[in-house]
Amino acid sequence: MTGPPGEHERWARYRLAMDDPARLPELFDAVAAEPDDAIALGIVLHALAHVPAAERPAWTDRLGTGRARAYATRRARELGVLESPSVSALLDDPSAQDSWSDWLPLRLAASTQEPAVLHRLATAGRTNRIRRLASGRAP
Repeated sequence: MTGPPGEHERWARYRLAMDDPARLPELFDAVAAEPDDAIALGIVLHALAHVPAAERPAWTDRLGTGRARAYATRRARELGVLESPSVSALLDDPSAQDSWSDWLPLRLAASTQEPAVLHRLATAGRTNRIRRLASGRAP
């Protein structure tokens, strides 16, 4: 007799579904039914990077009220920063940067074309990795 699929098998199925954008609605439904918070969070984090900003709150709301939701909400907010047309103004506000995880400046260092942002991250990035990446890309 076999029971319900274990977390490794469920994750493998979800990963296959994540490769197909047409299956996002199925994944949206699956998040609410997923018993493992870490797996549900993984699905939501993937989806946040692939849905329009206006749809992100619906995804984070699927996670309930715990730490996973707070983490996903922060990632959704940071994706908004990453997608903003100009981040250099945000770098002038230290309080905004204090709320950032290391994920955001690392992504900025890898993707921004703004010399001011690269220079700021190269000189004041929180980690060696961020500073090194930004330095290597700065003009």
